[in-house]
Amino acid sequence: MRQQFFLGDSSISELLPVLRRYAPERIFLVRGKKSYVTCGAAAVMNEVCGILRCSVTEFYDFEENPKIEDVRKGLSLLVSSNSSLIVGIGGGSVLDMSKLLRFFYSYSGEATGCKFLKEKELLPLIALPTTAGTGSEATHFSVLYKDKIKYSVEHTDILPDVAIVYPPFTYNNPKYLTACTGFDALAQGIESYWNVNATEESDEYAKRAIQLLWPNLPVAVNAPTKQARDKVSEGSYWAGRAINITKTTAPHAFSYPFTTYYGYPHGHAVALTFPFFYKLYIDKTISRKMLFLKEVLREDVSDYIEGIGLDLILKDTIDISEVVDKCNISRMRNYPIVFEKESVFSFLKGKYE
Repeated sequence: MRQQFFLGDSSISELLPVLRRYAPERIFLVRGKKSYVTCGAAAVMNEVCGILRCSVTEFYDFEENPKIEDVRKGLSLLVSSNSSLIVGIGGGSVLDMSKLLRFFYSYSGEATGCKFLKEKELLPLIALPTTAGTGSEATHFSVLYKDKIKYSVEHTDILPDVAIVYPPFTYNNPKYLTACTGFDALAQGIESYWNVNATEESDEYAKRAIQLLWPNLPVAVNAPTKQARDKVSEGSYWAGRAINITKTTAPHAFSYPFTTYYGYPHGHAVALTFPFFYKLYIDKTISRKMLFLKEVLREDVSDYIEGIGLDLILKDTIDISEVVDKCNISRMRNYPIVFEKESVFSFLKGKYE
C-alpha cells in the first residue's frame, strides 16, 4: 500500500499541483458542516477550484460515526455528480465517509461483509484532516455503523491516494475536541507498539507518534502553541501509519459500546479503559518496549488523561455489563496480555460517581 503524503505548514501548497495532475472537471467534496468554513478549508478549496475552473458537488448531510444509510445517500449523489475525483476534508467521520464512498463506488458487496468485487476503476481520493487524532487519512480501513453495531470495512483500495496534513486547519479546534482526537492518536501509537501484529516498520511509526504526542498534547489542549499543534498533527499521522499495519487493541475494543450506546466521543471512550490496559501491560511485561514506554510516559496515565480534560469517572446510568459484552473481539485479540473480561468489569465498576 503506497500513499503520497505531505506534512506541515507548507503541505497545503501541494493541493493545487496534486489536483492539476488528475485534471478533474468535477470534484466530489466530502466535508464537515461548520468546521469546513471555520478552519479555513473552505477558503482554500474555493481558491483552488477557481484556478482549476472545475465544478464541485458537496456532501455533508450525514451524522458523526458513518451509518450505512448515509453511505447509500452519498453514493447516490456521487454517481449522479459524474465526478472524477473525491476530496475529503474534515475529522475522522468525514474522512471515513470519503473512503467508504470511494470504495463502494467501485466495489460491490455487503458493506458489513468481507467479500467485495471490483466493477469499475477507482476514483482518486485526496484526504485533508481538520482534526489531529484519528489517523483516518493514513489507514486502509473505515468505520461503519449498522443497527448500532460498529464494523470496520478493510481493503487496500480504501487507503487515500494522497494525504495532506496541514496543521493550521486544527488551530481553532476547541479544547475538548483537541483532547479527544489527540488522545485517540496517542492510544493508537501505544497500542500499535505493544501489538501482537507489530513489525519493525510499525514500531518505527509508533515510537515517532508517541514521542511527538505525549509531551505536546497537554500543551495543545491547555495552552496551545503553534509548535505543539504542529507536532500533535504530525504525531497523529504517524499513529495512523502505525495502526494501518497493526490495527488497534483492547482499549479501542472496549471503546465502541461507550460511543454507540452512551454517546462518548471516540477518543474519550478509548481513555476510559486505557489506564487499566496500560498498567496490566507494564506489570506483566518485561521487554525493551515496556522500558521504552515507562521512560517516555513518566507521568501517571490516569493523571495525564484527566489533565487534558477527559473525565474518567463514569455516570451510574452506564450499564457496565453491556459495555463489556459488546466489546470488539477482533481488536481485543491484538492485545499481548491474556485477561478476563471480568477484570475489566471490576475496573469500570470502581469508576462510578
